[in-house]
Amino acid sequence: MINLIQTEFTKLKRQKTIFIITGVLLLFWAGMTFWHYHVPQKSFEDFYMKYSSYLAMLLPFLLGLLFIKIYHAEYQNDVLKELLQIPVSMNQLFCAKILFSFLAAVIIMLLNCLLIVVSAVICRSTDIGVYQILMLIRFFLLIALAMPFTMFPVFLVTALVSGNTIFSSTVCFIYSLSGIIGISQLAGTHPLSSMLNILFGNQLSAIATDGKNLMYIVDVMLFVFITVVSVKVFYKVKRGDKYK
Repeated sequence: MINLIQTEFTKLKRQKTIFIITGVLLLFWAGMTFWHYHVPQKSFEDFYMKYSSYLAMLLPFLLGLLFIKIYHAEYQNDVLKELLQIPVSMNQLFCAKILFSFLAAVIIMLLNCLLIVVSAVICRSTDIGVYQILMLIRFFLLIALAMPFTMFPVFLVTALVSGNTIFSSTVCFIYSLSGIIGISQLAGTHPLSSMLNILFGNQLSAIATDGKNLMYIVDVMLFVFITVVSVKVFYKVKRGDKYK
């Protein structure tokens, strides 16, 4: 599995996607730093909580783009046929892409931890310390490990339509945008809205209760279960799963 994950990272070498994502993240950071410089927050914690809430809304688009890109790459130049010559199943390839998405999220969030500290220095924050930085890293890692779960419906659509990049990208955009716009109204039915409410319930002026959070978690995990089962059945029925 480790080799398969390394293969997914290899697919992105010298790809425009990496430059696009890097550019988007740097522009986002520059904009947030400019805003923080002119509208100082009460504390470093307030700043990184605001920063993380907006970044968490941007992250689904980036993860969806990365997943679609590496999935589509297998349908170019007969890469998929070559991969299936070795003892590996379609399910294993799909799982490798899921794990890749989690690792990509961790890398993106850790990079932004560094960028936030740079912003704090630029904006001359006085209350930044080791403890605050550790809390920042812990919260950002939580976001990195949580947000990919919300993208399983997009992962499913990408697998079902195979190499149709345009359709997958459209679904990813609509799905992510609707989850953000309907963050209050769709919580409990839309995985992305549910997860954002779990992570940022206090900022949304929502009354976070154990019952609501449990409902949101069940909503997210239900779509994860549906995706896993659907993909497994799809590969067996449509393409077969020679190596089990």
